[in-house]
Amino acid sequence: MRQSVPHPGVTEKTVGYLILFCLAAIAAGVFIKQRTFNPAVLVAQPVGEAFVGQANVGEAVAWLPPELKAFGAPESFTPDNLYDKIDGKAELYLSAGFVRLNCQRFALKSALDQWLEWFVYDMGTLPKAFSVFTVQRRPEGQPLDLTQYSYKTQNALYFVCGSNYIEAVASSPNESLMQAMVALARNFVTQSGSSESSLGQLDLLPKENLVPGSYTLQTANAFGFDQFTNVYTAQYKIGGSEILAFVTSCPDVPKAAALRDAYRAFLLENGGKELSATGSAADKPIEIMDTIEMVFSAGSYVAGVHSAPRMEPAAKLAAELRSRLEQESK
Repeated sequence: MRQSVPHPGVTEKTVGYLILFCLAAIAAGVFIKQRTFNPAVLVAQPVGEAFVGQANVGEAVAWLPPELKAFGAPESFTPDNLYDKIDGKAELYLSAGFVRLNCQRFALKSALDQWLEWFVYDMGTLPKAFSVFTVQRRPEGQPLDLTQYSYKTQNALYFVCGSNYIEAVASSPNESLMQAMVALARNFVTQSGSSESSLGQLDLLPKENLVPGSYTLQTANAFGFDQFTNVYTAQYKIGGSEILAFVTSCPDVPKAAALRDAYRAFLLENGGKELSATGSAADKPIEIMDTIEMVFSAGSYVAGVHSAPRMEPAAKLAAELRSRLEQESK
């Protein structure tokens, strides 16, 4: 005997219709979402002719040279979301006092496959901008006559303008694109209104035997010592040895002497050993991890040499640095 198949009840039919309705609504939402323009998504994707047609090309900046056009919507990031743009490097900028990042892509009008991305990091002050400039310095960089602190590589340029640290990175080392990028940078410097300024602290470091382009500014925890802030350094080559000299300033003479003593204590607590030398005990060289450390105070400055491989060139550089600081303190 054939069994009869039960017919679905009203409740089962209602549930079925609701499920179908929900599936249809989800499908419609996905379809609408895919058709909606999202500048943030497009900016992150490879660029091409279609991209230009969709981007907000009317946002081009006033200082854009005639050979370039906007090639993507402008973006802006704050300390709260900088990780969204440069995850992995954000902490470097945040620890140095980062305020805001403005960035955008531009392309050659004559060749839209040749484009660059422009990054302007507002660091709040000139020293902070210089600090990230030095930390991010590329070893292959060549000097650029743009600002006092500027250089270029095969497909990029980097410079400091007032409180801004600027990076411009091209999609290729195309000559026309690089020329347009330099023109863009010059226009930016002119339009920014930032006067050409320098960091006087760098003049305290000796010029003889200086390795070009080796200046740095460590804003915090220099050499692993938490009391060393805003420490300016430069690399020197003396008699075949590479030596790092450093200088930082304090509010007054007693605070400089206290900071000197605190750094010496830090070195000794971490395995350093005082070496015999003429002069005061506070000036004795310290050997640590097979390198020489020399630290002294001169007026309101604390300075010295760090991780020198040999005593003789370290002492020579320290003596020259001390002489300059004593003259400055008079």
